[in-house]
Amino acid sequence: MKQAEIIQGCKKGERNAQKAFVMTYSGFILNICLRYTYDQHEAKDCLQETLVHVLKKIDQYNEFGSFNSWLSRVTVNKTLEYLRKFRKLKILDLSGESKLRIDESIHLKIEEETVLNYMSTLPEKYKIVLNMYIVEGYKHKEIAELLGVTESTSRSILTRARKMLEKTFCDGEENEPERKSQMIFLKNK
Repeated sequence: MKQAEIIQGCKKGERNAQKAFVMTYSGFILNICLRYTYDQHEAKDCLQETLVHVLKKIDQYNEFGSFNSWLSRVTVNKTLEYLRKFRKLKILDLSGESKLRIDESIHLKIEEETVLNYMSTLPEKYKIVLNMYIVEGYKHKEIAELLGVTESTSRSILTRARKMLEKTFCDGEENEPERKSQMIFLKNK
């Protein structure tokens, strides 16, 4: 089935379209969930929650934007909801703290898989904001609204996450010089 047929069929409640949706998009959704949870069991729980939610609310997709973008946002929201509920996700407001300085021209040069591995070592609030900003493309205003913090807190957490990631990578780079030939840029947005 084509994407448009799947969407229209799901909106009508057709079982074959729902099955096609699950078969087509489960991997896409699971990958997003894994970037936030780094745990197969939790990611599968988030996948299930997202699938059920999307199938119930697919009529809210207005077909003007990309379906994958809409699905990605729904997945991130459901995953954050899961983390709040089961992990008691809390992100402290850091807006009153002095701003960290970072040379914005510095780009972390690391292969994509390595980035995700290093990201999994970060404390939860840092990897969530880093994922939302760098990977998913959320703006600080959106991150702040979704996480219940200020925009400056979002920026501060992102800056700290980048510094932690940079430090972790630089420490690991000394031990693995062969990685230098397989680098990509993780650009500041």
